[in-house]
Amino acid sequence: MPETYVCPYCRATVERDYRVQYVIRSCPECGDHGRSVHAEVAAALDDLSSDDLPDGWADRPLDERLLVAVREGLLEIAETRLPPRE
Repeated sequence: MPETYVCPYCRATVERDYRVQYVIRSCPECGDHGRSVHAEVAAALDDLSSDDLPDGWADRPLDERLLVAVREGLLEIAETRLPPRE
């Protein structure tokens, strides 16, 4: 079953047959290179309360948001772990 990953810059999606938090790749849509985040992790980042977000959050690419969210305690590492496929 393919898994969906989200480009950190343009939010284009790509499907892969493995299940990890992110994959490092170049996006065929925007050409940028970075950590494409699993769609479930991207959704967890999108669900964070706007009251808790640090300055400049909206200007950061998705992969940097993931690192900042974990570092600042906005998202627990356990929340980024993907359960095994059923």
